[in-house]
Amino acid sequence: MSRIIPVIELAGTPFEMGLVYGRTMKEAITDFVASIAAVHQANNAYLRAGHETLTAFCLRNIGFLEKFSPGLVDEMRGVAEGAGTTFEEILHLNCFLELEDVRAPGLGGRLLPDSLWGCTTVNVMAGASADGRAYLGQTYDMEKYYEKYLCLLRLRPENGPQALIVSFAGILGLCGVSSAGVGLVINKVAATDARPGVIYPFIVRKALCAERIGDALGAAIFSPRATGINYQMAGSGAAFCAETSATTYDLLDIDGSRAHTNHYLSDRMRAFETPNWLSHGGSMVRRQVAQGFLDTRRGRLTPEALKELSANHVNHPRCICAHGFPGEDERTAFHTVFAVVMDPEAGWIEVCPGNPCENAYQRYSL
Repeated sequence: MSRIIPVIELAGTPFEMGLVYGRTMKEAITDFVASIAAVHQANNAYLRAGHETLTAFCLRNIGFLEKFSPGLVDEMRGVAEGAGTTFEEILHLNCFLELEDVRAPGLGGRLLPDSLWGCTTVNVMAGASADGRAYLGQTYDMEKYYEKYLCLLRLRPENGPQALIVSFAGILGLCGVSSAGVGLVINKVAATDARPGVIYPFIVRKALCAERIGDALGAAIFSPRATGINYQMAGSGAAFCAETSATTYDLLDIDGSRAHTNHYLSDRMRAFETPNWLSHGGSMVRRQVAQGFLDTRRGRLTPEALKELSANHVNHPRCICAHGFPGEDERTAFHTVFAVVMDPEAGWIEVCPGNPCENAYQRYSL
């Protein structure tokens, strides 16, 4: 059985939503703030920066964030006030993926440790499913440490669509689905052009605030991004797999379905891939296994089939259902900290806390 995920109901202005978020998750946010710098240090033998230095690094992004979405900046201010911490600390939490590739200029993610692996996403168009419905799914793989901060945000903003967003305490959002019929999942990729800019949780939230799928896509591909992320999204019969670096992007064709992991597939984007950040072939194995699964079941794909895929152990422990090595510390052990399957048009998302081979999915609806 899975543990129960905290569900936080947020409504009103951005600051009001943030205030309730911070108050509700205060204990978890306080613990997260106090321990996150040690996680970045444990994952980077070259990193000598302390907590204050990392926070200053994150502040380089603030001007881009204020221009991109002042409302989301206000929401972070509300989270900070509600949790009794500082705005800078909440910004630090929200830059967690940007800090996965802490870098000197031009190094991209080359200082990442050689033990990392990551998420697997799937995008299934209606014509490839068994029931004529479109689905998205992913395993979200991070250091096991993050799992204890897992939560679900149910957003009812004063303006714009409602949304169900999976997140970690104090972070604005990781993936989710909206009442506009838009769904979004992601993969981390390490690009050599990383820079100060708009951070990934802001792009997720702006995409899921969009009234239409084209605006959601635009939030991902036309923003001045800080780092490389692959965005898989769907809505209104359209589906996209957008490989981005900080400065450019490419849209991959989707022939019924598309699986993606943590390396660029586009010839154009491979030029931006950080050399040697993938120190093993796990990403390539997961992508081949996932795409093969989707291809062989074309026309028969269901949410249950995608859940089956999420528990796949080919190339264990660097597999789709990821597991750290035995005895590895939670700050460095890469695990599937949650998995999701969603139907954007129907407005539901199923979330599995932790490894899908061990835990059950729970459904939440708008």
